Amino acid sequence: MFSPACSHARPRVWAMLGVSLSCLFLAQGSAHGQSGSDDVPRLEPSACATETLSELGAECYTFHGEENWDEPNGNHVKLPVGVMAPDEVRDVDDPPVFFFPGGPGFSSLDDRDYLEQLRKDVGNRTLVTMDHRGFIHAEPALECPDYAAVSPYHNIIHTPAIASSLDPMKRLESITGAVEACYQKLKDEGIDVAQYNQYTVSRDVDEIRQLLEYDTIDAFGSSTGSGTVLSFIQYHPESIRAAILGWPWFAHLRNRAPVDEFYTAKQGFTDILALCVADDEACREMLPDWFLAIDRTRRALDGRPHVAHVEDSDGSETTLYFDGAAFLDTLYLMLPEAYAELPSLIRDVEAGDYARLDDFFLVDDYNPEPEAPTYALGYFLAHVCNDMGTNRPGPEDSIAAVQREPGILGFEPPWLCAWWGEDGDVPVEHNDPPVSDIPALAIHGQMDPCCGTRWSEHVSKTMPNLQYVEFQALGHGPVNECRSTMIDAFLADPHATVDDSCKDEVALESWVIEPPE
Repeated sequence: MFSPACSHARPRVWAMLGVSLSCLFLAQGSAHGQSGSDDVPRLEPSACATETLSELGAECYTFHGEENWDEPNGNHVKLPVGVMAPDEVRDVDDPPVFFFPGGPGFSSLDDRDYLEQLRKDVGNRTLVTMDHRGFIHAEPALECPDYAAVSPYHNIIHTPAIASSLDPMKRLESITGAVEACYQKLKDEGIDVAQYNQYTVSRDVDEIRQLLEYDTIDAFGSSTGSGTVLSFIQYHPESIRAAILGWPWFAHLRNRAPVDEFYTAKQGFTDILALCVADDEACREMLPDWFLAIDRTRRALDGRPHVAHVEDSDGSETTLYFDGAAFLDTLYLMLPEAYAELPSLIRDVEAGDYARLDDFFLVDDYNPEPEAPTYALGYFLAHVCNDMGTNRPGPEDSIAAVQREPGILGFEPPWLCAWWGEDGDVPVEHNDPPVSDIPALAIHGQMDPCCGTRWSEHVSKTMPNLQYVEFQALGHGPVNECRSTMIDAFLADPHATVDDSCKDEVALESWVIEPPE
């Protein structure tokens, strides 16, 4: 068996020792399996999974692991891994940075801009990136392309779950069947669906760490990937030195009752209006009742929904209905783009002027055949639902929740896990609060309605060495110079207080103040 660590991952071993004794042992077999095509876990040199990885000079491998680590049954997974060394090594003692992708199920391996931003963030350090099990470049890939047509995350705004009807139960039925069909498709393919969760992904990553001969790693999570980083800390605490929690979506928090989470996020919309009236006297004059404005807008649209007619792929006409719940769902999805115009939008709607709504609901962007080519949508559902463990709702729970609050149909997806086929195979403590003294830096965007600083405030109760920062005016996945500067400084000294003086370098957009005539 060939060990990639001997020739690529740690060149300083060659420089210091000439010949690594570990390579001699690995050539004969290791604790991770003897030589042979069926040995797992193992890491083999391979062609890069994407042209982008090749262009960026990555050393590429394929990881082979057990589908079920706790009870191996002969089913294996294969994951593409890319190791990108820095142009100049600043400190040979710097651990590599392992990137944990989010989505869940989003593959960044063919997104050059995305990967180059990550390399900029980590500075002169080795970056290790991969598709986790179930992603599009992994085997098996958990693909359910039909789900794109109904998913609130991937067919944004125009999904049937938001706009197909004014009857919430009909909207619910339009998506639950697709969830059931996806689960059954994966089971029919012989996939042990319950094994696709943060617990098993963490084990995959730790096996890769060992095969690359890294003593410890730094972890960088994106969105749901930050939740996976917390699981890695929970299950492999000795393997990690420090963590970057990028715009974090933490499963053990997001999996709480959906109505509770919906109203917690909804408070953020009023907070935006409070910013406007504090900054601009004209805004205060237009919105003297800003505490009530969001609910009044919703009530207006419930009384007279906005209706749009669009053309389907066969030339027929489809009608889209946007009521008050659709307004809240759309605002949740589009807040970073819509916040500056929000004060005038809501005042217009209250006055009965719907002229802005076609733009707000992106009617001209309607796509009758939506796709999500960078997502393994089966993994998206598996990750969301499996990581709920025994907290997964039943149909009666989710139906009752939709009856109480139709807005959750276009909100976070845990409610639809009632129609997923089984609980994830995770430990009973999987959704416990993370308890760790590992240093971490959480990055949030001010206009990120899903993953604001309240997550870090909660996690910091049991992770005392967590620092967090909010970047002004930015949303989910904020990109600015400050982000890279802070990440680089944190990784250089994770226990030092990070200088966040640049956090407001992006200015808020000018508020649109146009009172209705």
